[in-house]
Order: sequence, then structure tokens, then C-alpha cells
Amino acid sequence: MVIGEFCAIYSEVVTARLAHTGGGSWGAFVLPVVVMCFAGFCLLGAYWLGYRAVGDIWIVTVVSVTSLLLLEPVVVWSLFHEAPGRGALVGFCLGALGMLATILL
Repeated sequence: MVIGEFCAIYSEVVTARLAHTGGGSWGAFVLPVVVMCFAGFCLLGAYWLGYRAVGDIWIVTVVSVTSLLLLEPVVVWSLFHEAPGRGALVGFCLGALGMLATILL
């Protein structure tokens, strides 16, 4: 699941970067599409295997969302080298607290 989430986030961020830099040619857009297709296969397999293993879709969903919460800032920082603004940082912290509440309660 982590590989699928990483590839999906990478594709999204690369596409946003292409839009930001003005490199929106179809040739540059092919790699993010291929990586996103691979990510989709990984995520579908992870959800299928995860549900078969634990029998609870909510546990699988929490793992997915938690991996998004942890991986997305790392991928965004590595590609854009931008720190989050005040609103984004507050939103990230509240999201982390919500995820922690979901896991602990």
C-alpha cells in the first residue's frame, strides 16, 4: 500500500509541477500517467489483500490515510522545496490529530 500511495502522490505532485513550470506537453505528461496506473494496481491489490487479511475495511482505510498523511509532505518537500503556509500547517496538524484519535479511540 505504501508503494501505491507513494506512486500516486508522486504522480499528482509531478503533474502539479508540470503545470507550475509550464511544461505541460503530452510527452511530459506520459510518465505521471504510467506511474499513476501502476499506483492504482498497487492500491487495489493492497486493499484486496488487506481486507482479506484483517476482514475490516476501516483498518485498511486508516492505514491508507495514515500513509498519505505521512508520505505526502515528504514527497511535496522533495519535489517543490516549499514549506507549508500557516493555514496548511494548521490543517496538517489537525489532520494528524484526527488520525491519532481514530487510531487510539
